[in-house]
Amino acid sequence: MKVTLDIKDSKAAAFLNFVKSLDFIRIQDPEDFEEPNKQEVLENIRQGMKEVKLHQEGKVKLHSARDFLDEL
Repeated sequence: MKVTLDIKDSKAAAFLNFVKSLDFIRIQDPEDFEEPNKQEVLENIRQGMKEVKLHQEGKVKLHSARDFLDEL
């Protein structure tokens, strides 16, 4: 399971020291995160628009936001 936390800067060092003492937690270095580049963002938008068009043509059934949230 992955969890993302937002911690006040003033408390981050103490929290990280505590978490590092737990042997069952792996902390991912923030430098390991890759931001998508412009080309990847545009491609994701294009893909989403294709899916919307297929849905409007009745070729694909999309899940509603409620269905998505119920799955969580």
